[in-house]
Amino acid sequence: MDRLVVGVISKAQGVKGEVKIAPLTDDVSRFKKLSQVYIDGVCRKVSGVKILPNGIFMSIEGIVDRNGAETLRGKELVIDRKDAVELPKDRYFIVDVIGCDVSVGGDIIGRIVEVLQHGAADVYVIQGEKARYMIPAIDRVVKQVDISQKLITLDKSAWQDLAIQE
Repeated sequence: MDRLVVGVISKAQGVKGEVKIAPLTDDVSRFKKLSQVYIDGVCRKVSGVKILPNGIFMSIEGIVDRNGAETLRGKELVIDRKDAVELPKDRYFIVDVIGCDVSVGGDIIGRIVEVLQHGAADVYVIQGEKARYMIPAIDRVVKQVDISQKLITLDKSAWQDLAIQE
């Protein structure tokens, strides 16, 4: 995918067209570096970003009042992949993990269809031929991630211990 979702516009803020952003990224400081975003496929220039304790606020060129900002509520902020932050080793964009085949002991058991983010570790939802499974994305379980081959390899004994059918 050539573009990544980095946030969702949660509401209008004030009367001058500013919007509040619900971030979908671990690094909120990345918003300060954005010069443009795509909203509904349309490229929009970012004219200002404030990161405050109570949220991330963005001004978007052409949005000058609360009414204009309200029309953006619920819209995703999308960026070009070239503008994405560099991830540390063994970290991956969710969009790259979804669709990967999952292998255990050399056998493909299914494909990742969703990544849940609810606590200390992400949870991979795997759609198998007859069932869905949920496994934590932790080192003990996930042995190798090869995004270029769209393949994730799980530890066989951990799979047998931890696989939870949905």
